[in-house]
Amino acid sequence: MKKSICALLVTGCIAASGAVQAEIIADSFTNGFETTEINQTGSLAMFDETLGTLDSLILTLSGESISQTNLLNTSSGNQTFSYNSALDFLFDLSSVNQTTPDPTFTTILATTGGRVNLAIDETMQLGPTNDGASYEMEILGADLAAFIGSAGDTFELGCQTFTESRFSGGGGNISNVQVTTAFCAADIVYNYTADVPVQEVAEPASLWLFGASMLGLAGFSRRKSRK
Repeated sequence: MKKSICALLVTGCIAASGAVQAEIIADSFTNGFETTEINQTGSLAMFDETLGTLDSLILTLSGESISQTNLLNTSSGNQTFSYNSALDFLFDLSSVNQTTPDPTFTTILATTGGRVNLAIDETMQLGPTNDGASYEMEILGADLAAFIGSAGDTFELGCQTFTESRFSGGGGNISNVQVTTAFCAADIVYNYTADVPVQEVAEPASLWLFGASMLGLAGFSRRKSRK
């Protein structure tokens, strides 16, 4: 599993008593291809509460599949049929009190693209087919609490796949041999506000008085030199 984490300063706004800075920090993981059905897990960093106030987050769940399908007509005559196969991805986010659609998303494994005809003992090859999909979640408000922790804290999520294959026609005499691999991945982006202290600056009135006094000293020095 590949994992990465990064932080990026987006904007800054300085005030007299301190600085308010909007920042983002991100983390991700990518699992390797495995033969389906897969049952994978991954971990993502929680938001470190010492960094500031968490305003929102975007969690993106993704997956990819590669599939090769061979269809064989085992009947005693030619057959007309259509075939479609897909891979459903389902993510488990119970660790952060979130749910996703069932399935979260679907990738295409194989399709005849409509009705086709296959002669006796003839084989049809579909693929290899490479397909990917993703699902994005924006988390706001009270739901953010489940993602907040200390430095180094992580939360875990799970991912499973379920293959769906359907023939229409063919008399039940079309056999299929399918080899499929897939993987799950996820990334998270935290948007937060950080309070950064800055040095105090002199007030405008104080600066005016200081400048006036310096001008007065300069005038006194010139008058004294003319005597």
